[in-house]
Amino acid sequence: MQLLIRSAHIVDAASPFNGQVRDILVENGLIRQIGDAISVRDYDVNFTAANPALMNLEMDKMLSVNYASYLADTKIGSISYVRDLEFGHLVSFNARYMDYGSMPRTDENSIINGDFSAMDASVGIGYAYQFEDNWTIGVNGNFVTSKIDTYSSAAITANAGVTYYFDKSNETLALVFRNFGYQIKPYNGVRERLPFRVDLGYTKILDEFPAAITITAHDLQEPNISASSDINGQPTKLGRKILDHLSFGAELFPGQAFNLRVGYNVKRGGELAVLDQRSFTGLSAGISIKISSFRFDYSHMRYHNSSNVNMIGLTMDLIELGGNRR
Repeated sequence: MQLLIRSAHIVDAASPFNGQVRDILVENGLIRQIGDAISVRDYDVNFTAANPALMNLEMDKMLSVNYASYLADTKIGSISYVRDLEFGHLVSFNARYMDYGSMPRTDENSIINGDFSAMDASVGIGYAYQFEDNWTIGVNGNFVTSKIDTYSSAAITANAGVTYYFDKSNETLALVFRNFGYQIKPYNGVRERLPFRVDLGYTKILDEFPAAITITAHDLQEPNISASSDINGQPTKLGRKILDHLSFGAELFPGQAFNLRVGYNVKRGGELAVLDQRSFTGLSAGISIKISSFRFDYSHMRYHNSSNVNMIGLTMDLIELGGNRR
């Protein structure tokens, strides 16, 4: 079972449930467009699932839905919504699912005995409080459930973050503690650790050019997240181990009706690359277009020469749809 989940996801988790929580709660195509960003403070409600402290007034009554055909024919979808309660208080709602489809049930002798299905889902609510104009703190809680054939599991997880926004210089600094919680129902009676991680992010909107740059340091709770050897079979060096904690992103025309986004995850780019082939593994890119009260998003993520992920998204401004001006 563990081998099955690893092959479907290509994750580095230590267990099936661990890997599924990482995928369903952490991996979001619209976030990956900008290098796994957690510090982009704008209208995009999709970022609040990873960092609830990014909630702000620009997100009030924004509703976003996303869909992708993920790895190994897995289908993934999400919905996010934010509401301003006034006086600095904001709340969010998010839900996600991953449908792995039908797979052959194969025993240890490679004999196929019919098919089975698997899927994961999560639903969560979040709260954020903005104070002193620059500071925002936030937390969200999620109920996660997973089903593999006749086996099922469930957990309660949470993310907590703090964001500081430098208004005069258009800079944002964010710290997030992600995926801490408890597995309330294990698959086989043995509870597994959730994929807890600590991320630190920085975003700067440039003054002299219509662009924003983002740097994210991820998985800071673990000094060494690298593979034991590099693509050439040599022991991974210290410099590479440091770089594997970093992701980079850039956005052209941030906050405008039309913008372009690109990101690069160093660890993914190094470990999933193919020797002597130009694969662009680890790169992600996206485009966003706003027409009237609707914003359309498309993102493309490069995992491997043999596998890519494409995600489409639609964000609706319910304030404008109601006939009011934002």
